[in-house]
Amino acid sequence: MIDPLSPAEAEQASRAFQGFTGHPFPTCFVCGHERPAGDGLALAPGPVEGRPGTVACLWTPTDEQASADGGIPDELVWSVLDCPGGWTCDPRTEPMVLNRMTAVISRRPVPGDPCVVVGVLRRRQGRTAVVDTALFDASGREAGRASAVWVAVPEGLPASA
Repeated sequence: MIDPLSPAEAEQASRAFQGFTGHPFPTCFVCGHERPAGDGLALAPGPVEGRPGTVACLWTPTDEQASADGGIPDELVWSVLDCPGGWTCDPRTEPMVLNRMTAVISRRPVPGDPCVVVGVLRRRQGRTAVVDTALFDASGREAGRASAVWVAVPEGLPASA
């Protein structure tokens, strides 16, 4: 279980996002900041003060991201639950890629409503990291959660391979 954070705490964490410099995948759809404006999510999961191995950020879904029924598509919610977990380690010094992930979406986010994304490192062993992520609405109610295994790219193999 992951404890929610307030939007203010998540915004504070985002200011320290390590991917603003030295990002191993700067055009990542979720956390890359070298994509054209409006193309991608540009999340910035940064370390949470006083919670080692924890990152957080804000995500406010837009009308453009909504499907025809007005809700945010599951694949976007899965994306939001995916990438922030990779920043619980430092992929700038040891690039990692997602190996597998399971997720549960309990409520679809609503365009315009700020959400808080929290990632927690549960275990690190060798080149693998097990992380949990959760998505909360601004009042702290869980909208989704995931568990994932990340694997470090072997030394000497380019991260883009």
